[in-house]
Amino acid sequence: MAQATVQKQNTIIANQREIVRNQQRILRHQNLLPQLLRNQTRILRNQDAIVKNQKKILRAHARLLAREQQRG
Repeated sequence: MAQATVQKQNTIIANQREIVRNQQRILRHQNLLPQLLRNQTRILRNQDAIVKNQKKILRAHARLLAREQQRG
């Protein structure tokens, strides 16, 4: 009886330690979330800039082709 009680208490202690570890992991992840959001925002802005640059390149290429067709 006493042995079973000790085993149950040990199990409870082990579970509480696991809970604490998980809570610490959650806190670390929550602390990383703002940085993740900032990075995602930066990525989106960069992707927008890339698309704008690609459009500029396509327009310049179209102008170049039009010029070549007028000459040729």
